[in-house]
Amino acid sequence: MSAPAAGVRRPLSPAQAGVWYAQRLDPANPVFNMGGYLDILGPADPELLRATVAALVAEDETTRLRFTEADGVPQQYFAAEADFTPRLYDVSGEPDPAAAAMRTMRADLASPPDLELGPLFTHLLFRLGDEHFIWYHRVHHLVHDGYSASIQRRRAAEIYTALAAGGDGGTPYGSFAVLLDEQAAYAGSAARRRDRAYWARLMEGAEPPGGPAASAASATAGGTGDTPARDSASDGTAAHGPASGIVRDVSEVDRRLRDALDGFAERSRVTWQQALLAVAVLHRGLWAGGSDVLLGLPVPGRVTPGSHRTPGMAANTVPLRCGIDPRETCEDLAARVAAQSLRAQWHQRYADTDLLRDLGWPARGRSRFGPVVNIVPLDERTTFAGLPAVSHLLSTGGTADDLTLSVTIGDGGGLRFDFTLDAAQAGSVDLAAYRRSFVHLLSAVVTGPAGRTVAELDVCDAEERVRVVERWNDTAAPPEHRSVPAVFAAQAARTPDATAIIHGDHHLTYHHLDTHANQLAHHLTATGTHRGDIIGVLLERGTHLATALLATLKAGAAYAVLDPDFPDERLTTTTTDAHITTVITTTQHHHRLPTTSPPTPSTPSTSPTSPPPHPTPPPPATTPPA
Repeated sequence: MSAPAAGVRRPLSPAQAGVWYAQRLDPANPVFNMGGYLDILGPADPELLRATVAALVAEDETTRLRFTEADGVPQQYFAAEADFTPRLYDVSGEPDPAAAAMRTMRADLASPPDLELGPLFTHLLFRLGDEHFIWYHRVHHLVHDGYSASIQRRRAAEIYTALAAGGDGGTPYGSFAVLLDEQAAYAGSAARRRDRAYWARLMEGAEPPGGPAASAASATAGGTGDTPARDSASDGTAAHGPASGIVRDVSEVDRRLRDALDGFAERSRVTWQQALLAVAVLHRGLWAGGSDVLLGLPVPGRVTPGSHRTPGMAANTVPLRCGIDPRETCEDLAARVAAQSLRAQWHQRYADTDLLRDLGWPARGRSRFGPVVNIVPLDERTTFAGLPAVSHLLSTGGTADDLTLSVTIGDGGGLRFDFTLDAAQAGSVDLAAYRRSFVHLLSAVVTGPAGRTVAELDVCDAEERVRVVERWNDTAAPPEHRSVPAVFAAQAARTPDATAIIHGDHHLTYHHLDTHANQLAHHLTATGTHRGDIIGVLLERGTHLATALLATLKAGAAYAVLDPDFPDERLTTTTTDAHITTVITTTQHHHRLPTTSPPTPSTPSTSPTSPPPHPTPPPPATTPPA
């Protein structure tokens, strides 16, 4: 197949566009660098490794991709072909060769990209000893997706094995230019209309997810002080990389549990990946407390035979919606989840951004359909001319606006779990507790007796249940004589930049919430509020409501929440019976408060860091506010 013409500009695919805009908003952030390495164990030929990578780059059209903007619209084009031969680092003389190689790889992953100048990839080779080599690869998510990495590993093994035998390299990569043509043709096709109709039927009546904090257990599991089994950090690439807004909990389950998962999958007549997905559905339902579970499912975005051998950024995220019946057996649930995930694969090309628009759901950054479960396709037995090669993932190359679980094969043949979350939402979920409960549930499902029902399972392990049920309900514990404002102020001093409130797209840190509540509290006291007064709060749910409640307590008063959905007569009765002297509200509702003088409320800004609404001055005592 002939190479695509250089210089011809083309639009970005929907998958690429999301990455482009996210990276442009934060150009120095390396979070979209994907990276990993292969441990090649045995007497590999370093020159053959260099030739393998050079051949791999030559047939990968995405290595020639460059990006630009025209009138604010991103475009891509293919640059002229260029020779590439990877550098070989000999670190065998270092005191710790593996650590030396890792430092170089981490430093490369931390390098911010230049989307327009490129190239957006690199390959490095390391000699750790005569029989130990490392092949490292880094690429920007705008160019490759996770599926591309698995294609690349298989193709590299094919090329090296062929070169070592003096034979032909086999079938080359598919063409990314052709994949772009297929995506363009899909935009106006009957297939897209069928996909849209399918997702409309599936998502009918679904509610938009509330974000990572929308869980019953997150409040009970947080603040335990536990640490993950291996490591945890805030970074953009991996557990020891540069700070860039991701917190991560990394752990592994051993081969024994993996074997039990295989056994459960076999009796459920599904793959182990589908069985694990069923556990994720069940865990989310038990953790969040609901029977209608919604997860985000990453898919390759490729349906034609040739596209399955084509590296590039084509991935999509589709919703996995599945109800949970407590009377159902775990095996039956696994079979249903497997069938649902297969149907999602058949309709995987319909862009998530288009589906969000169809549903009328808010676009929360790169967040889509709730927690994401990404089972990364890693080859368990990649060999280079008979030499075993073990895959290691360093970075999935994306943000974690939603709670994300990435699953890969662990070093010992078990499973590695990477739970990630945007650092701005780190306080909403204790990742270590979430991981513990997930592994506990996984063990209960796959090691329990056949035919066990969903109702017999518990998301809390024994330690967690003792803490919640016994310790937290221990009435013999001495009371803590501190007010709510004092407790909140202490927390704000400890973690001023942590997220205190999330409502839709609005976030408030502890510092901002404390500052705004103080401002409103001073205003209340300056306008006549006294300790013991009752303040009415007539506001919609959101950051302003939380600010008003905290400010009332800071002013020494009590609050009475007035639901905006109440009829005017009920508001009048409530405020009269409670002897409310002041009402905090907005211009949207102040007309519902009869006064003898014009009210002076202000309309709150939509900015999450703007000052809260001001109180409506109290009317005369003979005319209670409504």
